[in-house]
Amino acid sequence: MIATLLVITSLWAPLGFQSAPPTVSGVVRDESGGVVAGALVVVRAGGAERQTATAPDGRFSVERPAPGDVVVIVRAGGFAETERRLTADAGALDIVLRPATLLEAVTVTASRGASGSDAPGTSTVLTRAMLDSTAAPMLDDQLKSVPGFSLFRRSSSRVANPTTQGVTMRGLSASGASRGLVIVDGVPLNDAFGGWIYWDRVPQTALDRVEIARGGSSDLYGADAVGGVIQVLTLAPSRPTARASVEIASRNTPRVSLFGGGAYQGWSAFASGEWQRSDGFVIVAPEERGPVDTPAASSYRTAYANIGYQTGSWHASVRGNVFEESRLNGTPLTTNNTASRSVSADLSGTAAGGVWIVRGYGGTQGYDQSFSAVVTARTSESLTQRQHVPSRNGGATAQWSVFARRTSWTIGADVRHVSGSTEETPFSRGVATGFTSAGGVQWDAGLFGRAEFAATDRLTLAGSARVDRWSSETTGDPSLTHGVVAFDPKVGAAWRAGEHVTLHALALQAFRTPTLNELYRSFRVGNTLTAANDGLQPEGLTSVEGGITVNRHAASLRVVGFWSHLADAVTNVTQSSTPSLITRQRQNAGTIRAAGAEIEGEWQIAHAVRATVGAELVDSVFADSQEPGLAGNRVPQVPRTQASAGLRVSAPGGILATLQLRFNSSQFDDDRNQFLLGRATVFDIFASRPLGRGVQIFGAVENTFNDDYDVGRTPTRTIGLPRTLRGGIRAYLR
Repeated sequence: MIATLLVITSLWAPLGFQSAPPTVSGVVRDESGGVVAGALVVVRAGGAERQTATAPDGRFSVERPAPGDVVVIVRAGGFAETERRLTADAGALDIVLRPATLLEAVTVTASRGASGSDAPGTSTVLTRAMLDSTAAPMLDDQLKSVPGFSLFRRSSSRVANPTTQGVTMRGLSASGASRGLVIVDGVPLNDAFGGWIYWDRVPQTALDRVEIARGGSSDLYGADAVGGVIQVLTLAPSRPTARASVEIASRNTPRVSLFGGGAYQGWSAFASGEWQRSDGFVIVAPEERGPVDTPAASSYRTAYANIGYQTGSWHASVRGNVFEESRLNGTPLTTNNTASRSVSADLSGTAAGGVWIVRGYGGTQGYDQSFSAVVTARTSESLTQRQHVPSRNGGATAQWSVFARRTSWTIGADVRHVSGSTEETPFSRGVATGFTSAGGVQWDAGLFGRAEFAATDRLTLAGSARVDRWSSETTGDPSLTHGVVAFDPKVGAAWRAGEHVTLHALALQAFRTPTLNELYRSFRVGNTLTAANDGLQPEGLTSVEGGITVNRHAASLRVVGFWSHLADAVTNVTQSSTPSLITRQRQNAGTIRAAGAEIEGEWQIAHAVRATVGAELVDSVFADSQEPGLAGNRVPQVPRTQASAGLRVSAPGGILATLQLRFNSSQFDDDRNQFLLGRATVFDIFASRPLGRGVQIFGAVENTFNDDYDVGRTPTRTIGLPRTLRGGIRAYLR
């Protein structure tokens, strides 16, 4: 019948009737109605093919490659591949993507172009539904179930000093600075001065999904991505949408998170905000506490907003963030406060058969910290120093992506500027004894490119490379300037060995430059003093990986082996140790060798029951070092085994329950391997029940069995989050 209609319409065409519109167009959304930007759209007809990517408003338009029936394939990180077959007279499309299972999405659709689902690489996607059904309320704790992800310390961002919240992956720890890049809607979230992460800057109700790509990514993202990239994507509503969450947790911890937005006649906008406070808990272990120890309390408030306009294929938007945080760090005299402001602007469109985007961003921040010395019996403390750390940052990026039948290309350039200083006032017996200031200016500019080629229906090849020029100059002393030119390539291949089996392999180089914090800011945690070092040099990574992914019926499994060699690794090297003070300095201490394997799997046990597992086994050691006694030691803050297991059960009446178990084997807190942190086992429970359309109540228990686990030894033993109860109500209206 379809063939007959095609013949008739082809005969009518000369009489002035058009057989089909010249383009295939539409919009791509998720199940909540939010648009999906950066999705790869493949249009096939008559043996020909064309490709494009969705614009920031989720729309696409592709020339019909040939007359006849059309197949439209849409791929996006975090979603299952969707295929739509159209007849010749189909109009504009409204394509809804369903969330991917754990292993259906294998690439990150971050701000460096979209990739096909067969591209080589290793990534994990946490969808909105997954984030909403975890017992942990903060993003850093939610990410701890991902194999290979870790922070410098085990503590939650609810009670930790932000300078210990550096993210790393695949055993490349050793310093509080991040060895991974975190970006929000294409803009870096890493603290510009220190590299650590403020995980509470983006309201929870604004989150859409999180994509985690493990392994060196300097080939596209530069110096901050030596361990991988975490992309946080916010909701982009195409119709009136509102979200609200109100909750209360143990230790007097209320939180309110709100989101609202929509689109009208080309305009789109959203605004979100979040507030939380907590009395916290005493982080020093009970057997070592003294009168000086107080709860590590905290509070923060944040706002994130966007306004955009679409005309034709052009789209422009402006986003802004205001963030304030205040913390008490466990004793009366140790506090820190942060206040930051940031703004970004995007302009995108289509030209010359490709999709282009230009982005600029900038911000300012003030960070204040106080330190103290505590007597051995922990009966009193004395103020030792106060720091004020002002910083500014700005950057810009431009890129162009082209999609052909079997090949996709992305080329681009970016530049980033950071300036900041540490203004320090030392104290002796409660009296200020002077004032010092140290800081600098850093520039990083890079050119990057990526190509992906489907050599056959089974084999996909990918290659990318980046050239960076980095420089760092000490404020007020131009003679203390150093820089480096880095070339970071990556090559990989993915091969479909069968209908259910895919193999991939990668080889790459990456690098990381020292932050202004490492160069110029000293700090003290308990009775451990860590000194800055303005002579630090960049780190260099060489890494290879290979893996197999098996998807069959109700079960999926991925196993990846990796080997990494990080030269000139910056670590905190112990210089002296006494009962009252341990002194360390950041140094290019040697070479870290991390070799291991990651395992991820899921099993749909029944229609309403899904199980997931994840693990990383890694041996991370100092392979060699110029520092005596360091070679052969295990890298601090890296456990040999991380594992998690989860169970998700959907019961009648819309009731949802999730169970999650996380395990970390023992790890060392220091480079000398003198302070051992014991293993940690944490079991969490979450349950929710709908009250009506778009409204649900929920409850959660973290660390259900109240496991007492180590977080640090400085040398005082500090502990992790005790049993925590949380409950509240959510509303999602659209």
